[in-house]
Formats: sequence, C-alpha cells, structure tokens
Amino acid sequence: YNLAKAAGSELSIEEIVAKNENSVVAIETESVATDSWLRQYVTQGAGSGVIYSEDGYIITNNHVIDGANSIKVTLYNGKSYDATLVAADAQTDVAVIKIDETGLRPVSLGSMDQVSVGSLAVAIGNPLGTLSGTATDGIISALEREITLDGKSMTLIQTSASNPGNSGGGLFDQYGDLIGLVVSKSSGSDVEGLGFALPVDKVQSVAQSLIKNGYVEGRHAAGIQIQDMTDSS
Repeated sequence: YNLAKAAGSELSIEEIVAKNENSVVAIETESVATDSWLRQYVTQGAGSGVIYSEDGYIITNNHVIDGANSIKVTLYNGKSYDATLVAADAQTDVAVIKIDETGLRPVSLGSMDQVSVGSLAVAIGNPLGTLSGTATDGIISALEREITLDGKSMTLIQTSASNPGNSGGGLFDQYGDLIGLVVSKSSGSDVEGLGFALPVDKVQSVAQSLIKNGYVEGRHAAGIQIQDMTDSS
C-alpha cells in the first residue's frame, strides 16, 4: 500500500471497491416516538458507517443514530451485530459506535493534502437503507463548500459521487483511501450529482476525541464558570 502510494500508483474503481467493501457497514436503527395521542410507536432509520479499528469502532453521522434506542450493524459479509453508542457530536455530525468483534478491516485514512478538484472519488454506502455495499463514482467537485445543514454551517467536500441515503458512508480517493464521510445529497428534479462529505482530517480528529474522552476536546463550552474566591474578611 505505502509503496504503491509512494510510486504514485492509482487504483482502478474496481480495485478501490475491492479494497473497501469490507470496511463499509450498513446501519439500521429503531427509535421510540410518541404521537399526538401520547401513544408510542417505533420508527426505523438507516445509514452507513466506516470501520475505524479492527476491534469494532465504527464512524458514522450523528444524525444516523441520533435518538436511536437500538443500533444494528451489518457487515458486507452479511453478519449482523448489536452496536453501542460510544459518543457523538451534533456540531460536526460525527458519531462513533462499537460492535463486539475483532479482526475487522478498517479503512485506510487519506489526507486532504492529496485531494484536488477533478480527482476521482468513489462513494460506498447504503443508499435508501436497503442497498448496502453500493458504489458510485465521480469526481471531487469542490473542496471547501460552506453548506448549512439542520441550521449548522459546515465546510464540506462537494462530489458528484452521490446516492440518496448514503449518510455515514465512505468517500474514497484514487488510492482507495478514505477522504470523507458522506453527509448529504442534494436532490430534486433539476439537481443531480451533488453530494457532500465531511473532510477526513476533521472526521479523524473528532472520532479520536470521542473515543478518548467522550466529547470533543478544545471546544469552548457555554455556561457558568466557577472560580474559587478567597474570603477577604
């Protein structure tokens, strides 16, 4: 892998998919909601995730698992697991979940330094919640798009490699390295090929902090500051 990258060897789309299909998972969730008559009912959701470590840590979007009472992860080989939430950050829309398994195949993390407009992009995810392992190809359309999602301003990668419902899936470069976590696709009768992804550098730093601390380090918290005061009397 390192030798191939050092030599500048690019992979075919088939090779990129083969390298990563076992590192992208399908996620299904169930949440309990209450209707206007105060009757409870179960709602279901779906998305994607990428394997972060061989011992079961998986990165996905916060909005995929937000409010979920149960989370189920299905690997490419069809094996399913109950997952637990490690920690999540609504501001960056990154969450880390974990399954009880070892020997998994984590994604290879790329860097935004090796990404440029016009370069190949391959997205792998679970579009529509039922088509796990789907791959789409395209290009990097823009590197730093200021997009507002759910009232939050985010700086995202824009790509034409998109699918509806791919949230939490991986966006990979020409070397088969993860360069983004898919968050959104713009859809409409006059809109095609507009997908967005969180840059890998941000995803990695947030995920590391969530695993280590359960929250994002270095962020200013709003609230009351408590300071010890010396009694002058």
